[in-house]
Amino acid sequence: MKTVAVFAKKLNEVSLGCLKRMVELLQERGWGVACEVKLAGILEREHGYVPGFVKQFGAGELECGTVELLLSVGGDGTFLDSVEYVKGSGIPVLGVNGGRLGFLANVRAEEVEEAVACIVEGRYELEEREMLQVEVDGKKIPGVDYALNEVGIQKAATSSLLKIHAYIGDIYLTTYWADGLVVATPTGSTAYSMSGGGPIVSPDCRNVILTPICPHNLSMRPLVLPSDAEVVLKVESRSGSFILSTDSRCLPMSDACRLIVRRNGVKLHVANLPGHNYYETLRNKLKWGEDRRNEI
Repeated sequence: MKTVAVFAKKLNEVSLGCLKRMVELLQERGWGVACEVKLAGILEREHGYVPGFVKQFGAGELECGTVELLLSVGGDGTFLDSVEYVKGSGIPVLGVNGGRLGFLANVRAEEVEEAVACIVEGRYELEEREMLQVEVDGKKIPGVDYALNEVGIQKAATSSLLKIHAYIGDIYLTTYWADGLVVATPTGSTAYSMSGGGPIVSPDCRNVILTPICPHNLSMRPLVLPSDAEVVLKVESRSGSFILSTDSRCLPMSDACRLIVRRNGVKLHVANLPGHNYYETLRNKLKWGEDRRNEI
């Protein structure tokens, strides 16, 4: 029996309806459904819903060959959190939108039946998305050692700027006087980096994007680097500390540490329904290039 895994965090009316319908349709087609352990508890306690999952799973417990793909039901934040359950396994993630924007989670509620048909019949396309890894003083810190969207350096104090000394390998690049710095992947180019004025980069590209956050310098601009670049960062602050963020996970850090951000050898596989593509999502979700003249 083939199995699909499901993951969600907070369930609103839309996301709960999507989850229930997909589980029902998959089971009708003879497929098993595995449920993330915390989600299974939420479904039972808060919604009285126990649909006969074949098993429950935690982080790092899914293996390629035992699960066909992971359904992330919610918004883009849920999609980013779902990476913890599949990274390194080769299991693809299909995002079902029960949130707001749904840029990564782009399957709409009205497409649920089509999505299940595509899953069962194998009619979905896979994209490889590069990720970043982070080392602090030469070591990985569990929970903040990888990122699909971006690695962020942000000030802990609310007033003073950070001085962020940036190197590419051993070569000095510049010192950013700013509220912070975003090191983004092409996937993350439409997230925090874009809000900071960074470029939109197709996920087919192999790049790393450096986008300063509110730099106090008129000549400071975002920079696009090749994906094999090793970005080394040293931070100075008046408070003696700053915040390291990897996607939605944050950790206070001391100025004394040395950060290395480089390409992760592990790629994430993203599943897309037929007809769904990055540029359609860019236009429809972010209204990119929208112009009333195009409607005439």
